Amino acid sequence: MIAGKVAVVTGAGKGIGRKTAFEFAKAGAKVVLVGHKPDSIGELHRYLAELGFESITIAADVSDFGAVSKMAEQAKDKYGRIDILVNNAGIASTKTPSWHVPLLEIDDREWDRVLAVNLKGQFNCAKAVVPYMMEQNDGSIINIGSTTALSPTSGSAAFCASKAGVMALTRVLAKELASYRIRVNCIAPGLTLTPAQDSVSMEAIDTAAGTIPLGRAGLPSDVAQVILFFASDGTFVTGQTLLVDGGGTMH
Repeated sequence: MIAGKVAVVTGAGKGIGRKTAFEFAKAGAKVVLVGHKPDSIGELHRYLAELGFESITIAADVSDFGAVSKMAEQAKDKYGRIDILVNNAGIASTKTPSWHVPLLEIDDREWDRVLAVNLKGQFNCAKAVVPYMMEQNDGSIINIGSTTALSPTSGSAAFCASKAGVMALTRVLAKELASYRIRVNCIAPGLTLTPAQDSVSMEAIDTAAGTIPLGRAGLPSDVAQVILFFASDGTFVTGQTLLVDGGGTMH
């Protein structure tokens, strides 16, 4: 059951985060919309309100623990608890819109910023909400990784390294928090049609989609439904990474 739970979704302004926040709200959760751009999460908040759904917006940079700690405190003060954390916020590169950054073009700023958002950001958010989950002796954390951690693409060293770190962080937290009935899992999407793909040509997307056994690129809704599964009561799963990629990466 999701109804009545409090779900914190980072990177809620677009793509997978936006769809996930909508699905949580539709299922009856109270949703904390977190993003670094107030306009995008504000627009989603107004849309959810028009549908009669409950949400609040909190602008925060996940790489800043102070900001994230205040975010968690605000969420707890508003709703009295935090049941679910979806660590979705992430960036491919500081050199937007390009995804491809060759090794010799990766400077300290590029490396540090990508890992600060994608890996440290998930650590920060978990560290901020876990004390409240411990008080409840219950909770679910869902980290968003990537299949590129298992099958990397060239020109994305920082991104792939950050997502591999997310998978390791997931397992560590799952072991450490199990005694508090806090489940921690990771979802690794494959090629997914989100605004992050806007700079990629449709020809390139079609070519990549042609290699996927299920014959298409993923949609944010494909990932959101798995997130809701991991967040549901009674799920006897923790410390796992589930690939949502249409079979694109098989073991």
